[in-house]
Amino acid sequence: MLASCTEDFKDWAEPQSNPQGDVINFGNGSVAGVGLIDFAEIPDTEEWVKVCDINVPSSNDTNYYAEPTILLNGTSFVLRTDGTMRAEELKQFVISQFGKAPEVRELEAQVKTVMTNGTTAATIVSDKFPVSVVLAPATLPDLWYLVGSCIGDGSWGNDPANVGTALIPLYATNAEDFSVLTYVGYFPAGQGFKLIHKPGSWDEQWGMTAGATVKNDGSSGNIEVPADGYYQITYDMNAETLTITPYTEAVKVFGKMGMPGDYQGWNPGANLMSPMNTVAENHDWILKNVTYEATSLKFAADGSWADNWGADTFPVGLGTNGGANIPIDAGTFTVVFNDILGAYYFIQQ
Repeated sequence: MLASCTEDFKDWAEPQSNPQGDVINFGNGSVAGVGLIDFAEIPDTEEWVKVCDINVPSSNDTNYYAEPTILLNGTSFVLRTDGTMRAEELKQFVISQFGKAPEVRELEAQVKTVMTNGTTAATIVSDKFPVSVVLAPATLPDLWYLVGSCIGDGSWGNDPANVGTALIPLYATNAEDFSVLTYVGYFPAGQGFKLIHKPGSWDEQWGMTAGATVKNDGSSGNIEVPADGYYQITYDMNAETLTITPYTEAVKVFGKMGMPGDYQGWNPGANLMSPMNTVAENHDWILKNVTYEATSLKFAADGSWADNWGADTFPVGLGTNGGANIPIDAGTFTVVFNDILGAYYFIQQ
C-alpha cells in the first residue's frame, strides 16, 4: 500500500527522563519516513495507515514495553509499534490543516516513545522527519442543502426523502476542489430559509443573526434577502464563511429539462427531469434512481438544442452551452442540475 522509505533512519535522542529505582538500559531505536501516503490507493475499509518505519527502543528489563505516539505539526496521535496510525485521524488532520484539495501536503513529524513497566517510565523522542500525504479526490462534495418557505415545496421538511422537493443542494463549481459550494436562484423577499448539512438533522445549520450569517448558533433566525431577485450563495468550507450577493447576469426560465444521450437516441424532449422548486421560480431539476449502462448525455431545455449543457467530467461537473458530452459510468443515480450555473451531480444510489 505504501512506497519504500525515502528518509534515512534517525537515531532516538537520549531519554528525556529516567525511571526511578534500578538503572534500566534502553537500546537505541530508529525511525524513518515512508514514501508518499496516497489516500486514493488506500481502501476505505483500511483502519490503519503506515506513516513511518520504526525500530522501537528495547530494554534489558523485559517488564518494560513501548507506548509510542506520533506528533504531526505538534499534535499527538496514537502510533502502533509497526509505524501505523488510524487512517481517518490522519485524513481529518490533513483536512483541518490544509482543506480537502487533493494536493501533496507535508507534515513535520516526530515519534515519542514512552518505555514503561506500568509504574516507572522513560520518554525517548526521535529526530524530526517529514510525512507526505495526498488526499483522494472526492467523488462528490460534502453536500449542504437549502430548506425554507421559498425553497422547493416550502414545507421546511428536512427528511432525507425530501431531497429534491423540500431540500435543494448547493453545488461545487470546481470539479477538482469541493471546498467551495455555490447556489444561484430566485429568492423572494420576506421569506426565510436556512442551510442544513445532514437531511433529518438541524444540528449543523446556517442561519442569520442581526443581518449576518452564522453557523450553528442556536438563537439564529431564518436567512432572508432584502429584495426579490436572483442571488448567489457561496459557502467556503475552508474559511467557514457564507456570503449572499445579488446575481446580475442574464437568466432564462425553462418549462422542462431533458437528458438526451446515446442511450435514447439524443432526443432533447425525452427523459425529463422534475422541477425542484414549486413555490418560487424554478432553476433546479432532479431525476431520481435512474439506471444507465455506460453512455454519454447532456442536459437540454424545453425539448430543443438551443439551450443545452455538457462537460467532460463525471459525476460532478459544470456544464456549458454546447459543451462536451458528459461521460456516464454504468450504475443507478439520482441526478440534480441547476440551469443557471450549469452545475450537476450524479449521486450513486
